[in-house]
Amino acid sequence: MTQPSRHILEQIATLSAEGILVIDASEADYRVVYVNPAYETLTGFSAEETVGQPWRALDTDGEDAPATAALRAALGSADTYVADLPEIRKNGTILLSRIRVQPILTRCGKLRQYLVLQSEIGEADTGQTGVQMGLLQRELSRARKKAASLDRIDPASGILRYEYFLELADRDCQTARREGELIALAVIEINDLDTYRQTFGEKAADSCVRMIAAQVTGLLRCAGDLCGCEDGQRIVALSRGRDVEQITALTDRIANNVRRLGLHNPRGPSGRYVTVNAGVAAGKPSSKSYLKTLINEACATLGKDPEIADVPRSAARG
Repeated sequence: MTQPSRHILEQIATLSAEGILVIDASEADYRVVYVNPAYETLTGFSAEETVGQPWRALDTDGEDAPATAALRAALGSADTYVADLPEIRKNGTILLSRIRVQPILTRCGKLRQYLVLQSEIGEADTGQTGVQMGLLQRELSRARKKAASLDRIDPASGILRYEYFLELADRDCQTARREGELIALAVIEINDLDTYRQTFGEKAADSCVRMIAAQVTGLLRCAGDLCGCEDGQRIVALSRGRDVEQITALTDRIANNVRRLGLHNPRGPSGRYVTVNAGVAAGKPSSKSYLKTLINEACATLGKDPEIADVPRSAARG
């Protein structure tokens, strides 16, 4: 029987719908040596950001996480291991996934690497009960607290803080520049939000922003897409691979969905219900400061001063 070539195996990994990682077993911090495209889609982290770095599933910031300790023990003993674990995606949301770890041995039987298969599951799909489910819930709680402690999430909207959004968006622009890929950006303005806040109070306004943010994130389905909240009343979204027509169609759907929410704003100067307007821009990054160019163009189509969403010096290098 003919054995599959290295080229065939690489194609299989690339086409797999399951996330695949290869971990170096010779390093104490278990560095990643390969990830497939499905892993990038699942977590939002590119191969460039992952390969050469310690495996993120083991990152506990010094906390004694039981699930992570069990995973480390399995790696240390070269055992096959299956577990349901939460981790934090690039966009700050929680990913609950099932991982399968399989040792890879040399011809002489020496441990060389680990093959990790990773797939997303829902809490109802874990098949765990009793003590196991309790442990999983604690791990989920730990992951959520960690995500919050990283100061990445805006508490009012539930999406990325603007500063962190800019940091990630800038990295994506640099990657798209190298790969010749399109980047699209939308600035979504919530109309008359200050009036809504004065009428119903701060908590109601935060709830309004959160519901609108949910409409945005619900349509940006790729794990690598990013959404940030700027100044409490604007949502900025970045998506790789979309052109102007596609991002415009997306923002039109967002605007329609927001109108369907029927958020009553009886004193609103623009109307009796909360609405949104959007400015968009797209293109292939041509410079290190392209993110700022995109934001300026999107703000211009929205009819807003680009200074409202200016890029801090840390994200506007070059």
